[in-house]
Amino acid sequence: MKKIFKYISIVCAIGALITLTNCSSNDPSASEVMTNKLIAHPWKLSIATVDGVDKTAIYGGLNITFTNTGYTATNGLPVWPATGTWTFKDGNAKSIIRKEDGLEIEIAEASQSTLKLKFTWNKNTFSSGRTESINGLHVFTFIQ
Repeated sequence: MKKIFKYISIVCAIGALITLTNCSSNDPSASEVMTNKLIAHPWKLSIATVDGVDKTAIYGGLNITFTNTGYTATNGLPVWPATGTWTFKDGNAKSIIRKEDGLEIEIAEASQSTLKLKFTWNKNTFSSGRTESINGLHVFTFIQ
């Protein structure tokens, strides 16, 4: 009876070790998970606020499509250039850095259906009485 118990214990321990080893080596990194969320589909603007005030009308029709290292945007100028490249700030994948202007963009929320991005824009760009962008904390909520 002791030999059977010892044999079963050894088999269970080996099985547990194999299971734990396989699980940890196959887990995707935070960067891989976030990249997959960003590139899953084009993102359409749902709401935009600047310092908590609804400014969706300024960015009406804004759409962004991400690739592994770049993006294209429509109707987002000047805050969202038409094209650009990006990288994660670090391995936590909670912020991206636009390479062209160095702007850090916080990924406040990312799911399969919602993407919320935050950044501080430090420029006012006005032309002929039309507001194109205003400075402050911009929060863009996108949906698929």
